[in-house]
Amino acid sequence: MGAKGGRIVANNADIVRMLNDDLTGEVEATLVYMHSHFVVTGHCPTQMEMFDIALDEMRHIEWLAEAIVGLGGEPELTPRKVRYASSDPVEATRRGVELEQEAIDQYNAHIAAIPDPKIQRLLAHIRDEEVDHLDEFRELVEEAEGPQDRKPTVGDMTGTPQGSESE
Repeated sequence: MGAKGGRIVANNADIVRMLNDDLTGEVEATLVYMHSHFVVTGHCPTQMEMFDIALDEMRHIEWLAEAIVGLGGEPELTPRKVRYASSDPVEATRRGVELEQEAIDQYNAHIAAIPDPKIQRLLAHIRDEEVDHLDEFRELVEEAEGPQDRKPTVGDMTGTPQGSESE
């Protein structure tokens, strides 16, 4: 993932490599969210949330690219192999949950590995926005699926309505 096995890196080339990893993740997220914004059907809140979060990801791209150039590197805007979600709003928001969790984990690793306080602050700020996105996507999934914290009843497991089990 770029954290060089969990050790701290000190040279600009390694830092640029890690920032480019972050950058390509932001490009992927932007593409996935814009695609979902266009194709998700019948669920306007998901479409608008995808659009709003894609705009945030584009700002992250700008900030990361500026940091890369500031370190003497060149931003790599070629995305990884992109896995788009279907037009189903629940699948689209679940894909958002996956991407945001991956980004948070990667930013945490890079914050720990990069000794530059300015870069650490930038990555921490982006990570904090990704945490907000993760929460927003989780809320959308819960709204679409209903509460998931209810414990299953005997009726759920047998198909018998609760209270009508024979004793």
